[in-house]
Amino acid sequence: MTMGESVAVSERDRGRRGVATLPVHKVVSMFRNSDLVTYGDARREFFIQVNLNPFRTRTRAFHEHMEDAFAQWFSFDYHLDISGLTPFAVAAAVERDGHCGRDGVGESAYRDLCETSSSNFASWFWVRGASAVSGEVVVEDLAHGGMYEVQDRALAGRFDGATGGTVIGRIAEVRGVWRMPWATLYEAHTPCDDMFRVHVASSLHEWDPGYADYARLLFGRDPRLNVDWEDMAREGAPHPL
Repeated sequence: MTMGESVAVSERDRGRRGVATLPVHKVVSMFRNSDLVTYGDARREFFIQVNLNPFRTRTRAFHEHMEDAFAQWFSFDYHLDISGLTPFAVAAAVERDGHCGRDGVGESAYRDLCETSSSNFASWFWVRGASAVSGEVVVEDLAHGGMYEVQDRALAGRFDGATGGTVIGRIAEVRGVWRMPWATLYEAHTPCDDMFRVHVASSLHEWDPGYADYARLLFGRDPRLNVDWEDMAREGAPHPL
């Protein structure tokens, strides 16, 4: 495959703790410009799975949010072959080798991208604690179990001091540290009670949803979890629609 567009690899906080990343919208752009058939097939599959209500008025911000959701799903969850090869893995390999007269990114950056590709997963996370000072958020994975200490200063600032609440998004472990470098699908400080957490965890264990399933639950009005978004909004949680 010939990739006609450069995908910039950035390193946040360059230095000892800098981690190389590939913006997911650039991964989408690579395939849209070089493999329109794959891009088109994936886009149709994603929006069929999400099943948006075509009659509901959508804001520009909502459309941008859904484009980011598609970019994450396409980059990490869409399989190009039966072995599970993803567009992100292809883009990482292109960056390693270099193209269009540009040198490759180097082995250290490529290892970061490989770790991101292999370790990332999306889930419904429950906030167990957050500190804006340390930039750390402790979350519980309600779908699969397990606790994760996630380094994300922006998220920690938004949930500073919280001991409950929802974050639906994607995390990855790079250089031994869990991070959330992508936009979340949904965040809410309420409901924050243990009864709601147990209800959601029980439902997710029976269902085992993927990223597109979460997007459909939030934006396609999937009733599977029996969550009343209007009731949640009245309690102070932001309505996903």
